Amino acid sequence: MGITAKLITCVLFMANAWGYSGNQQPKWMVDNAKYEFYSLPLEGSLSSEKTPWSSSFWPHIYGGITFRWNDFYETPSFAPLHVQISEIDEEIEELQKSLFTQDNGVEANFQILGKVQSLKNEKASLIAVKSLEHKKYFFDLERPRRLKNLKNYSQEELDKRSPAEKYDAYMYLATGKNNGFKLTRDVLNMTSPHSAYWEGICNGWSSAALEFKEPKPQSISANGVTINFGSSDLKALLSHYHAAITNNWATAKKSNTGRVGNRCDTEFPKEAWFIKDGVEYYKKIENGKIVINKAPPECVDTNPGAFHIVMANLIGLQNQGFVAEVVRDSEVWNQPVYKYETKIISETDQVQYGTRGAVKQVEVETAMHYANDGGRMFWIADGSDDEFYAWWEQTTGTANYRSDKKNLRYILDLDRNNNIIGGRWLSYERPDFLWLKKQRGFLGSGMFHGIVDYMSGLKNLVELQNY
Repeated sequence: MGITAKLITCVLFMANAWGYSGNQQPKWMVDNAKYEFYSLPLEGSLSSEKTPWSSSFWPHIYGGITFRWNDFYETPSFAPLHVQISEIDEEIEELQKSLFTQDNGVEANFQILGKVQSLKNEKASLIAVKSLEHKKYFFDLERPRRLKNLKNYSQEELDKRSPAEKYDAYMYLATGKNNGFKLTRDVLNMTSPHSAYWEGICNGWSSAALEFKEPKPQSISANGVTINFGSSDLKALLSHYHAAITNNWATAKKSNTGRVGNRCDTEFPKEAWFIKDGVEYYKKIENGKIVINKAPPECVDTNPGAFHIVMANLIGLQNQGFVAEVVRDSEVWNQPVYKYETKIISETDQVQYGTRGAVKQVEVETAMHYANDGGRMFWIADGSDDEFYAWWEQTTGTANYRSDKKNLRYILDLDRNNNIIGGRWLSYERPDFLWLKKQRGFLGSGMFHGIVDYMSGLKNLVELQNY
């Protein structure tokens, strides 16, 4: 659902007293964390005013925040292509599952793999055609560039411009300078109708949704022109601002982002995954036969002990959310986490496959709740559930708010003082990695800050959360 910040290569340190090493240490995200399991709340939820807002992740294939979401409610010509591609994806998924759930012979596996490849080729051809249609709908548009262009629009037409275009117009009116619609150009340069469907700025959205209050609609008037920002216009701008921070060396150094865990880049479906003797494995098909591989370390983490400590301390004790990358494969889906419920399944002092120093193990189930983007394209069917996730008014606390959850199962290893010193996963589902931007607010301005400097004018349109 978006490209996260560049991966950080971490030096592995010797295990500390809690059994965590490298970037698995909770201290990277939580100051003065509590580790004692029984003193940590089994459930927690951010206060209503701190609940992260839902938003689109502003896919690159639609031009990111240059997408005119408020002017796109008729079914486009590429909708049938979208449906066809979705159906092919479902067929590919079922065929790949059958490789690991059925007792196939070598010849049958080759036939399945051949069918999968044929479907992938068909999908690639459809995507190529669809990308050309995206180019016409989202990229090959006439954009306003001067004040006189703005005055030629009716108010209704102005209200239907994209978030980026509105911000450029706002800065034009605020400064009196012709900025050449700088933000719009910047966004179009970093997006493409040929991008993968999941690529966008979910990293920017998920971080901004935790840091800023849900924006209210705003109106700005000057020189006979009124710019009306809907709530999702401002969400889009905050999301792009946060994503831009990670792409600029001057601001990336200031953002002070804490992270726990690594990114898994190995593809294996749930049906190919299993645990034996406390070790995780996955199956592959090579030369028509099933081959078993040990799951790479980055696909086993985030350490469940570190995860539980971060979650319970931040949400349960400190009323602070965090971001989780919620899928295990090569795609990246950052989501802002705001609530959890943990249930103890069992406890035992008969430790199996435990962290060194563990004298007790607690098996738990946790429901991890996060704000969502809706996840479906609004031109496929009628109804609010199928709309592109953007709204003029605020949605938190309303029927239009979108959220989801992951159900996680894991074992926590406790030492003789009941401190959580590690653990292991029992469920296929688990967060790939966790992170939190600690430096809040706008990160200053200057010649080296690029688009981040230009977007600092947002501070007059939005409000930070209270901490």
